[in-house]
Amino acid sequence: MGDLIHIDLFGDSLFWERMWQEARAKSLYGRRRPGRDREEYWNRRAASFASHSQSREAQQRVANVLHFLGHHDGLNREAEVLDIGCGPGAYALVLARRVKRVVALDPSPEMLSILKSRMQAEGLSNIEPVQLTWEEVDLDRLGWRRRFQVVLALMSPGIHDPATLRKMIEACHGVCLLGGHVRQEEEARRVLWHKLIGGEMPPVPPEVFYIFHLLYSWGYLPSLQLERRPILREIEVEEAIQELENFFYPYIELNHTSRKVIVDYVLSHAVEGRYIQKREFIAAYLCWNVNEVRE
Repeated sequence: MGDLIHIDLFGDSLFWERMWQEARAKSLYGRRRPGRDREEYWNRRAASFASHSQSREAQQRVANVLHFLGHHDGLNREAEVLDIGCGPGAYALVLARRVKRVVALDPSPEMLSILKSRMQAEGLSNIEPVQLTWEEVDLDRLGWRRRFQVVLALMSPGIHDPATLRKMIEACHGVCLLGGHVRQEEEARRVLWHKLIGGEMPPVPPEVFYIFHLLYSWGYLPSLQLERRPILREIEVEEAIQELENFFYPYIELNHTSRKVIVDYVLSHAVEGRYIQKREFIAAYLCWNVNEVRE
């Protein structure tokens, strides 16, 4: 045998950039119709997000994030925090009681309207809602370059390529925390995908794994934590129908025919007007300090 060729994949940032983008293209995200994952999509989901953010599972997720940030010295009373893709404020509202200021960024006016109502109800004045996509953000124009001690992007579509990841780092002078799903399982989605679109439903891409290696190749020292989330909820039939319609909105036209397929499925699985929603997620969290790099 000839000499083995040594390839340092752990230091090859271009390899991990390419693998990340190829995984996205082949995934559930790559099947979305152009323009269907923008403001209207997130407006449709705002009420559901707000409802779920009050659940026990959501409160546990917030507690885990606070533990993660505390473990990495990411929280103090003088910290300014940027929450990319803040939604209705599940994290921003809790963090605002522990830090100096939270800038809450989201493209959806409906999400931010809920956040503002909750701020008022809780008597919080140190959250700044900003309606922009992460792609639209100009760090220098807004004065955000290296402004924030903590930058969060938790289950946020804003971080989707190397450029948006680098911008996240450039906004930070302390700790970055990024979270994403590496697995999502729900039988209703899988069965309805086959009925409405045909074939097997593509998986979500395990983006966090590619980002972990990319960050390491850039010289950072990220830590990685995986979390399994089984969810069993009993919900109203109308809520179940609405959530499934919202899920399929980026992929199909929601006309009379497609809605009937969804309604028939939910009704056939409902018991006394209630639907049992079974889901299993595996979430992954990456945390790193932008000032700590490999020698």
